[in-house]
Amino acid sequence: MSRSASIVVFIRSLREGGGGAQRAMVRFATGLARRGFAVTIATLHEGRAYDDELDPAVRRVALSGGRLGGAIPALAAFLRRERPQTIFSTEPASNVICVLAKLASRVSTRVVIREGLYPSVARKVSPYRATRLAYALSPLVYRFADDIIAIASDMTADLARTARIPSARITTIAVNPVVTPALLEAAQQPPPHPWLHDGGAPVILGVGRLTKQKDFATLISAFALVRARRACRLLIIGEGDERPSLEALAAETGYAQDVGLSGHVREPFGAMRTCDAFVLSSRYEGLPNVLIEALACRAPVIATDCPSGPRDILQGGALAPLVPVGDAPAMACAIELVLDEPPDRDALFARAMDFTVDRSLDCYLPVLFR
Repeated sequence: MSRSASIVVFIRSLREGGGGAQRAMVRFATGLARRGFAVTIATLHEGRAYDDELDPAVRRVALSGGRLGGAIPALAAFLRRERPQTIFSTEPASNVICVLAKLASRVSTRVVIREGLYPSVARKVSPYRATRLAYALSPLVYRFADDIIAIASDMTADLARTARIPSARITTIAVNPVVTPALLEAAQQPPPHPWLHDGGAPVILGVGRLTKQKDFATLISAFALVRARRACRLLIIGEGDERPSLEALAAETGYAQDVGLSGHVREPFGAMRTCDAFVLSSRYEGLPNVLIEALACRAPVIATDCPSGPRDILQGGALAPLVPVGDAPAMACAIELVLDEPPDRDALFARAMDFTVDRSLDCYLPVLFR
């Protein structure tokens, strides 16, 4: 393919507070630009949250003044004017916008959409109305995409059912652009909490937004079972609406003094490097970047076998324990197993290196420019 091939990466927002999907798309854009492609990031409004990761060669365009309702005609006009070879998006609402804008523009631009959530769960429990509406529209819209990517193996069948499209139309690419030199450098920084360097009892770590999706309530309950049998501490890095209920649950266990809710930390990688066990307790995910980040920091990990992603990342449980969603006793047993018999940290790191930007691009390029 020509290295001057043009691609538009459509992201609803680059404002502060965006999640892993936005960061992944920024990394795709930067990686493509560094390989010589002509890359434009189109957003609905201005935002500078990811400037430190965005290559200067990437062109930026803000559409529709931030109004979701104006996104489709604004993007359609942009496609008619620019006529890129490919437009690439992720997140359900963005995917719907891209497909409809392509249809409205009547240009030959290929639309490649990437599904990053487990549809049958997210369409019911997502707190975002736009996400729920997008999944309601997906059976009418997704079939008009030129290529559809699912980021976990079990997501593919679920997306086919939700969007009512043949599984053969979906390409599974269970790889995210997560591991960067900056991450590995940040992991060497001093850990952000005194428990991680005071020489005291082992520290079990959780990282993520304090929401029901992340299910830190089960992690606290599992910790209490472990704490009843041995000295240990639980540190949860993150912030969110569930803080009051999690603090109350920690108090109910009788071990509140050994539970720390430290708030948001921009780079928790030093904590991942120095913890004794890292637990992903989520009810559902897409392909959880935080689990890959923990592997890159050589953290001994435990994860729920949630839909979707942990099973792909941990190679079916061969690398680390997978436990049922919401099962505190099983999680407690897995934590104790990891504390007693830590895994080979070098093997965990080697698996994380499958999730670099370059390796991700190698998987995505044949689909983006099919």
